[in-house]
Amino acid sequence: MKPILILCFMCCFFWANAQEITGKIKNHGKSDMDMVLMLFGMDYPISIGKVDKKGQFTVNLANLTMDHIPEDNKSLSIGPLYFNFFFGCNSSDAFGDNAEKPAARQDFVRLTKGGDWAGTVFLVSDEGLRPWIEDSGYNNAIKGSFYEVMYVADDVNLNMTCNSSVYAADNEEVETEYKFDIELKKGFNWVEYTINEVYETDPNIRASFPSKVTISNVKDPSKMLWVGTYY
Repeated sequence: MKPILILCFMCCFFWANAQEITGKIKNHGKSDMDMVLMLFGMDYPISIGKVDKKGQFTVNLANLTMDHIPEDNKSLSIGPLYFNFFFGCNSSDAFGDNAEKPAARQDFVRLTKGGDWAGTVFLVSDEGLRPWIEDSGYNNAIKGSFYEVMYVADDVNLNMTCNSSVYAADNEEVETEYKFDIELKKGFNWVEYTINEVYETDPNIRASFPSKVTISNVKDPSKMLWVGTYY
């Protein structure tokens, strides 16, 4: 019985620990700021931590509350799970019974100062990914990982692969492959998108794009680069 209790404790510890990330925002050098999610609009930020004037921060997705979010705002931002990942499948059928489970996606972490939106933090494993994230039509994708936050109303386990298609040139569509291997707990979760392969295009028509991607829990938080843009 005792080994089972220890194992349960360890699982809970590792899950809680995975929700908290400590690091440094490169090029911050500004002032103390709040780090927030804005899934439900600028008027209803959700605080996940703080960054000091040297860029050092700790953020934590555990035990966040949405009690201050009006129901109208929730209904506008929360939608079916299959529609809330950065990459979408050809059909929602790939998600089975999980397809319609309520979820909401947050692309970037926002920075606020005195309640005003003061900056945005991009989460990537390679800064070369940032131009593509900002404008995938004109900037080429590269291999690497980028990270987002997802809210789910219920626990969800996804272990499947689906396909989609992306326009590459006149009368040419390229089949893409997305592998989902992720465990989402009720509440807010870190999500890692790993670009394994990139389809090279004619740059006169459109930029190169990811053709094989793995969607998972964050595997190694130390590889996350936090890059800030300020207003």
